Amino acid sequence: AGRRIGQKSGHHHLLIDAAPIAEDNVIPKSDIYLHFGKGQTEAMVQLPPGRHVLQLVLGDHNHIPHVPPIVSEKITVMVE
Repeated sequence: AGRRIGQKSGHHHLLIDAAPIAEDNVIPKSDIYLHFGKGQTEAMVQLPPGRHVLQLVLGDHNHIPHVPPIVSEKITVMVE
């Protein structure tokens, strides 16, 4: 069944080289789980040199991913 999307607003979380969040788990706030709950449309992220995998995950006001998940495709970036 899952939670109904649209009853509450949500915001994006940027996962950096992070494991996916299990259903109904809170997205932690750390250097690899960035929260964008203030309506940010851009951010400067400093990454060490090397390969990194980035993904956006939409979470609700409690930082829990929507069910079904609303996520971007993963992208890989190389930092020199």
